[in-house]
Amino acid sequence: MKRVIYLMLGIILLLSLASCGETETNKGEGTKVQGVGVLPVSDIAEYKIVRGENCSDGEKLAAVDFHKTLMGIFDGMKITADDVSTEKEILIGHTKRKESKAALEGLKYHDFVIKRDGDKIVIAGGSDESLAMALDLVKAKLLDREGARLLIPAEEYRYIVEYKMDKLSYGGKDIGEFKIFNHSYMKNEDIVSALSLAYGYRLEVAEKMTDDGGYIVLDGSGLIADEYKIEPKDGNIYISGSAHSLPVALEAFCSSYTKSFGTRSYSLTEKDVYEGSTGKKEIYTKDQLLTLIADVYADKDHVIVGQQLSGKTKHYVVEEDITKYEKATGEKPGIIGIDLACYGIDLMETTALDWSAYICDIVDYCADGGIITVSAHWANPSGNTNGQPRVRGNFGYTNSPEAYEQAFTDLLTEGTEYNEIWMEEIETEARFLAALRDNGVPLIWRPLHEANGNFFWYCIRQQNHTLDASYVVNIWKYIHDYFTNDKGLDNLIWCYAPNYSANIENKPGAHMSNTYLYPGDEYCDMVGVDWYSGGKMEITTNDNYLKLIRHAKKPGAITEFGPGGDVLAEKREDQPKLFSCMDLYGNLYALSKEGYSFVYVLTWTGDSGVEVMGRGDEYLAKEMTLSQSDVKALFGAMK
Repeated sequence: MKRVIYLMLGIILLLSLASCGETETNKGEGTKVQGVGVLPVSDIAEYKIVRGENCSDGEKLAAVDFHKTLMGIFDGMKITADDVSTEKEILIGHTKRKESKAALEGLKYHDFVIKRDGDKIVIAGGSDESLAMALDLVKAKLLDREGARLLIPAEEYRYIVEYKMDKLSYGGKDIGEFKIFNHSYMKNEDIVSALSLAYGYRLEVAEKMTDDGGYIVLDGSGLIADEYKIEPKDGNIYISGSAHSLPVALEAFCSSYTKSFGTRSYSLTEKDVYEGSTGKKEIYTKDQLLTLIADVYADKDHVIVGQQLSGKTKHYVVEEDITKYEKATGEKPGIIGIDLACYGIDLMETTALDWSAYICDIVDYCADGGIITVSAHWANPSGNTNGQPRVRGNFGYTNSPEAYEQAFTDLLTEGTEYNEIWMEEIETEARFLAALRDNGVPLIWRPLHEANGNFFWYCIRQQNHTLDASYVVNIWKYIHDYFTNDKGLDNLIWCYAPNYSANIENKPGAHMSNTYLYPGDEYCDMVGVDWYSGGKMEITTNDNYLKLIRHAKKPGAITEFGPGGDVLAEKREDQPKLFSCMDLYGNLYALSKEGYSFVYVLTWTGDSGVEVMGRGDEYLAKEMTLSQSDVKALFGAMK
């Protein structure tokens, strides 16, 4: 954009001189122009405007607009396509006339020419945009409205941009012969514009690639947020990076990359690899996050607050939901929850481009102090979802304890159908978590949440049967071993988070206790409960939350929260009347006075979100609630 502004400023400077008939060289950045004097054309009313019969839509619109301008001065002036020949003509753009073809010769994308050639007045540009600039120049400075005449350059006037290279080629092809293949979320027009400003060609955008080469490939699927690369290879020029670094990579290809050659004419080889970084962002370490978790838990007067991301899979969901939270509360969340499956960003359904965007936005959020907690609503390997979302249903189709026990055994047995289906999703999640690790992001990992109920296929209760705890505990240990030992995911803080349950005696037939599926101290770093409240202090019943804390001797959190039952409104607009963010605050304050402590409270999304509950600005204004900026300050105090 900056180069375009300079370009336009250069034109304005030139015109202020050309209208006076002076000869001057434009001093605008990146341009080289031969200024000339002007001669009036007083019989312009006898001319016709001619456009190409098969010209582009841009040229057609420019010619029609120019015709309207002249009609306001020269009544009766006509416009026609170039299939009709007349004596006196104003030729606009690419026409069949030899005068147009001569003027267009050698023009690149941002160049244009204005000249008189016998009885022809020729206005031509190397692109629709440069033609429009040429016509704007004529209308602004060369059209004498009072004298009803045009001031046409006495000699040919050419506006020539000084591009980055006179010639750049690879594999025997000039860069003007390449096509663009865009594998990114950048807009095609932004890519085309950047390349045209640098090299003077408006390259065609290809929908797909062939094996013949000749493509400039923009690849925005990189999983390291700050890194980018330019690499000529296999007949193509690859410009690659992440969702955030790719625009910088393109800028480098249009500037610093070419400067490194030290010449204005260069033929690329496969040795001309260029790697760069937008700057690695500093993020707190896992040890610092563990310290913060312990410190906040020990402080009963404060709690980190945040929200689960919505269940959309659009690549911009992280940034969008953080902005939505900030709009509702006046602050960015101190923690965000991300589900990797059907209630979140859905790794099995999204693309590499989406992954890159998610990771880049997460890196930005964490670099500014935010914390992330990650869960996974895995798909039911047996497919028995009963028509519900794919995480729900029972594990298998036979309703007997033996059948369910066998299904859970098969799940962890290599080579079985259930294991292969499930492990595809687990391995996919491991790759995503590894990408966060490689970007320096530690996180709270919360697998098998609410497994003490009957909400999902992996839960301990299958229809009317309650299984022995070992069947779910073994899944936890299996994942822990796979992620830690096989995949080297040392950036995870493991959080055990059942649904709250007052069934502390573990009577079969209901949700089992908070401690029923506890995997053991060596497999867990912190604990929490998912609490959907009907307006009562459910987590205090039979001291069920405190019993979990005493059992595990770990910091605790409210890992999901939302209004439910009698305080969940049928209509969203009625929710603040039944249960608002300030009702949640009142509960947290009362609990703190009774000796309860929480590292964080994560409101669920949708109908449970702060923007629906309302009064979020009051909620975040309280001394007790810690937002992203507060968390950042806590991390800063550790240095």
